[in-house]
Amino acid sequence: MDTFLLNAQRIFDVARADGSGDDSEFALLIRPDGGVQMFMSGAEGSGGSGVLYNVKRSSRGVRVTGQDGGRRCELEEVAQPRFFCELLRDQPVYSISAPLLM
Repeated sequence: MDTFLLNAQRIFDVARADGSGDDSEFALLIRPDGGVQMFMSGAEGSGGSGVLYNVKRSSRGVRVTGQDGGRRCELEEVAQPRFFCELLRDQPVYSISAPLLM
């Protein structure tokens, strides 16, 4: 698999796995020499100076956008609203019993 896409997937997996629930936005710039810079707010365009990944986490989900020259990718997971989790849980909310015999 392409390194650009593989790195985007790895960054996305780590951002999804963080269970802190905090809203955050940051950017990672992978320079041509292999060095990594982190910016605590999103960044626009790498200006040809490397591969840029913007990461945004919120209660609504996670999004990673990668940019490498003319190539761009976006990975996103939208969080389900809390009531869906309760409504569609795996546990029965009722029970069926045999009819009473008189």
